[in-house]
Amino acid sequence: MDTSEEPKVIVQDAYKKSGQKVTEAASVDPNRGLSDEDVIERREKYGANILEEQKKRAIWQILLSQLNNPIVYLLTAAAVLAFIFEDTAEGIAILIVLVLNAIIGFWMEYKAQKSMEALKKMDKIKSNVLRNGNKSTIDAEELVPGDILVVEGGDLIPADARILETTELNVDESPLTGESVPVLKSPDAHSGEKPIADRTNILYKGTAVTGGTGKAVVVGTAMQTELGSISAMVGEEEKDKIPLNRKLGELTKTLIFMTLGLATAFFLVGWIAGEEVYQLVQTSIAWIIAAIPEGLPIVASIALARGMLHLAKKNVIVKKMEAVETLGETTVIFTDKTGTLTKNELTVRTLFFPDDVRMEVDWENKGQPVLKELEKHEGNENFHHFRKISVLANDATLGIDETKSEDKGESIGNDEEAGLEGAKSQGDPLEVALLQFAYKYDQDFFNESRKSDRKLHDPFDSEAMVMGSVNTDGDGLYVAGKGAAHAILDRSSQVLYQGDIRDLTDEDKAYWDSKNDELADEGLRVLAFGFKIIEALPEGEEAEDFLRELVFIGLAGFIDPPRKEVAEAISICHDAGIKVLMVTGDHAGTAKNVAGQLNFFNSEDDGNHAIVGADLKDELADENSSKVARTHIFSRVDPSQKLQLIKYFQEQGEIVGMTGDGINDAPALKRANIGIAMGKRGTQVAQEVSDMVLKDDAFGSIVEAIKHGRVVFGNIRKFITYQLSYHLSEILIIALISFTLFVLPILPLQLLFLNLLSDVFPALALGVGAGDSGIMKKEPKDPNEPILSKKNWWQIALYGGIMTVCTCGAYFYAHFVWDESEEITNNVVFFSMAFAQLLHVFNMRDPHENILNNQVTRNKYIWMALAFCATTLVAAYFIPAVSDVLSFQELEPRIWVLIIITSLLPLVIIQSLKFATKKF
Repeated sequence: MDTSEEPKVIVQDAYKKSGQKVTEAASVDPNRGLSDEDVIERREKYGANILEEQKKRAIWQILLSQLNNPIVYLLTAAAVLAFIFEDTAEGIAILIVLVLNAIIGFWMEYKAQKSMEALKKMDKIKSNVLRNGNKSTIDAEELVPGDILVVEGGDLIPADARILETTELNVDESPLTGESVPVLKSPDAHSGEKPIADRTNILYKGTAVTGGTGKAVVVGTAMQTELGSISAMVGEEEKDKIPLNRKLGELTKTLIFMTLGLATAFFLVGWIAGEEVYQLVQTSIAWIIAAIPEGLPIVASIALARGMLHLAKKNVIVKKMEAVETLGETTVIFTDKTGTLTKNELTVRTLFFPDDVRMEVDWENKGQPVLKELEKHEGNENFHHFRKISVLANDATLGIDETKSEDKGESIGNDEEAGLEGAKSQGDPLEVALLQFAYKYDQDFFNESRKSDRKLHDPFDSEAMVMGSVNTDGDGLYVAGKGAAHAILDRSSQVLYQGDIRDLTDEDKAYWDSKNDELADEGLRVLAFGFKIIEALPEGEEAEDFLRELVFIGLAGFIDPPRKEVAEAISICHDAGIKVLMVTGDHAGTAKNVAGQLNFFNSEDDGNHAIVGADLKDELADENSSKVARTHIFSRVDPSQKLQLIKYFQEQGEIVGMTGDGINDAPALKRANIGIAMGKRGTQVAQEVSDMVLKDDAFGSIVEAIKHGRVVFGNIRKFITYQLSYHLSEILIIALISFTLFVLPILPLQLLFLNLLSDVFPALALGVGAGDSGIMKKEPKDPNEPILSKKNWWQIALYGGIMTVCTCGAYFYAHFVWDESEEITNNVVFFSMAFAQLLHVFNMRDPHENILNNQVTRNKYIWMALAFCATTLVAAYFIPAVSDVLSFQELEPRIWVLIIITSLLPLVIIQSLKFATKKF
């Protein structure tokens, strides 16, 4: 029988079936596990438990990609033509430019690839399984469908498995679903269809056990897990061509048509005039070669490479150079909530006590909790008991040595200062949050309460929904309990109200049930608290159920708090005209709470409603609805729905950036124009498919990256405008003089020398400029706008025309008025063009900028480039060997005066136009 056609999942829809039916279908005894023979047979059938990894680009592929560029094609053709017509010097020079361009691009992308490899976790995951009736530890990749997994707190889940037994098993599924709170798992079967996030009887590959223990049967391995499905979805997605590559390609076509058109026109006019055909062909080809901006690809590469290096210093790894510019075009940012906007750790957010005393906890004071309303209720007994219960009725441990913390007097500042790093704390996240609050608020009280001896303990029970303890308290005993609001209220008979203990009526319970619902609707996870003081330790049946007749003291709301730098970053995005959208697998209430704290909505009419994943398909299908476009929060969405959203906005013409760290983010990260993964908390899958990785996981780094992307694009546009305007003047000068006198006013080798100076050094200095300080106050440019706008083409035509008129005027004046030789007029054109081109860099300031204090004049690299180029020109004139090769002549002072006037005149005219019109 051909096993390749058999289903790779051993049990279909395992979450709908009982544990017994699943083990029977998997042909495994849950108490003994598989035999060695079973394992061998199933490994042959199902393969190793390894995901198919994306193929890493080989070194030769990275190198080859640097040559896959229209400009490179054009320059390669120019080099070939140069060698054919024995213009060896120019051919070699162009090849040098191509090699340098390839080396720069290769090196930057190779370094980025190596940085990505350094981020990957190399440790192999181990798994505990039952095989042959014995518990053993194996490599996770050796798991096969039907294996019996044994899991406990701290384990990473190595495969998809149907749960058979649990003891308070909690699993962090945030990498897969975006759910910020660990999920309490159960072996009970579900009826009907359930989304992934609600299948509480399934363990998913890539998630982590935060507490409790459990046993489960493996139903899917490798690519047949939910993680594998996402990985396959990633492989199917294709990314649109990077805008910069597309736009440079379009620009190249324009340049080709322009130069070929002008060359053809020159040839036809000369042929009609009776000039020698061979001379016309050779001159036309030499003219085309000389007219190509040889420095364009290398300057663009260096500008982008410098952008990569700049962002690397800001903890941003950009994997492809062109992605730097695409960042600047971003119009929409899709961001996951858990771990991206938030810290991915629960904290106490709200306290609600009787007499409507609601205290909001502010953690912005160096990580120390500040209660905003506490000063109005000094000595509040409810708050005192809340802190005491938080410490006593708690099975978690902090990431500190509590036995030494009192002697050391540890700081109560931020987590690092206080030693409260979430990775070191153990236990249920809600209990860890309570301990962190108590510790940071009053360390002495925390230490004193922690010393109390525990006499009885009632661990959390998923049916009773409460937990508690009996501890020594002076001469008596203190009973501390916490749990779900309805459970604590049912077990309470009294309430602590303004320092007095009163009876808790049915009306009171109904009131507090409604308050619990209000806090839950705000997206908070809610616990209730109660206590009582007794004299004797309970015994017998009373000891089994001592959480009775409690004094209710209030509620506490928990939330995964926003990262403090995110609000400012989102505000900057609003100013920059960038829409920020939250796309999460979490509940709408939680998402809205986080969005409200981060000022997600920049105006009242933006609509702060959320669209739930279940409703998304209908909303996207309704062509008359604009709700999706106006919505800022998309909750309970799965990976395929994230893809739908990305595609929807891309079809609207948006350039989409997608941030995320989870497995569930990977397909969308790949599809987005710019995929942005987290480096610290990000999964390997997310990092591999993204375009850039934030090593510090800071959302603010995205703003810096977008800002620099805008600066890079502005710089690229500036130096292309700079290059093409004087290249146009070169073409027009050659055309005008050649069409009238049929002589070359400047030799090809002179043009090559001049272009290699101007095309590289001043243009490069423009390419690494700091940019406009107010660039993040402007709306994003139209993504469909070409690399050169109509305004830029008008500038190129105007600048080129002015330089052409001035230079040709000098040529004709020297030729007709002074009757200078062709050699002298050649030098007049060369040096007039040379210095005019160098000074032309100052015309690249924005019209609104001051003529003396602007981006160009503040750029130190501009002054360095001008000094170098001017020195090179002077040295070339005075060094005999170089002067002879370039056909330089000894020039009289009056010739130099003419050259100086001709060089300065374009600068004066263009700056006057900029000052007068504020347009050019």
